[in-house]
Amino acid sequence: MEGFATGFSLSSSTKPGFLLENEKYKIQFKGVMCDETKNIVSHGFEYCYDWKEVMELVLAATLKAGNDNITDIEEAVEDAMRTWMTTFQGWGLLSSILPAVAHRHVVLSLAYASFNWNLETGGDYSEEKVFDAVKLVYDNIEGKQLTSLLPKFGVWFEEIVDGGEREERKKKFTVFFNAKWLLEVKFIVEKKRVNQNLLELAAEAAVKAIERDDEIENFDEDESSVHELTGKLVWPVNVGGLGGSECDSVGKMSDDPNDELKVNEKAAAVVDEVSDGCDDIGEDVPDFTKHEAEIMFSVWLFLCLALLLGVLLTDL
Repeated sequence: MEGFATGFSLSSSTKPGFLLENEKYKIQFKGVMCDETKNIVSHGFEYCYDWKEVMELVLAATLKAGNDNITDIEEAVEDAMRTWMTTFQGWGLLSSILPAVAHRHVVLSLAYASFNWNLETGGDYSEEKVFDAVKLVYDNIEGKQLTSLLPKFGVWFEEIVDGGEREERKKKFTVFFNAKWLLEVKFIVEKKRVNQNLLELAAEAAVKAIERDDEIENFDEDESSVHELTGKLVWPVNVGGLGGSECDSVGKMSDDPNDELKVNEKAAAVVDEVSDGCDDIGEDVPDFTKHEAEIMFSVWLFLCLALLLGVLLTDL
């Protein structure tokens, strides 16, 4: 089932220090804390998981927000994470942080659908096709949607209080999961200094004398000038609060569960096979699946530890 562990590998390309950027922002992966400390689990997520897609979600959220308000960016990231974690690309992260008992029925369905994949009805085999077919089944069973598996999670910005002028354009950014562990994924987000003409240089110089973001709103200027000035603030502080967003409840079902049931002929065939297969499974299978999942996770941790030891020996 390693094909469904999306994002995991023996050597991730996004080790601490990895950097991505767009036109206005940079984001750098700093590391992971597990249960408020560094341990084998945190090191596994640092060196064996690829955080690039999560970082791209954060950068995309800055564009979606359309401003530098940290609350708007946090909400956009939360919405994007909620959707992404229930896709094939996000399933590796979601399944790894959940207790085995919480998602063993999905793991079982993935295994059954993979073993019984029908090339005539489903086309060429791929793990993503299998995942999408299984997801289609569960998303149309009330109370079994994959969104119901999402743990409590939160995202928030924090000021770098001990930083000087060099750090004034940067903020700490944390993605927090409360599931099998208390997992904190740490980033640094930096607002880039972008000046392409004299007007932008003048706007940047003008805002240096402004002490509060909301002072700009009182200026007797046209809307475009106010927007230009606001964009040149080092990074506006959220005056209304400290920021932070936590997702307590996730997933929403349509009033009519049949509204979203739009299955083509190929998908319908796969749905029938998966559903029939699950009906034939005995009572002993869930316990076996849980045990199998625990063994697989133990093997994964061992491989991560071996990788870390190899890195340390190489450095020596």
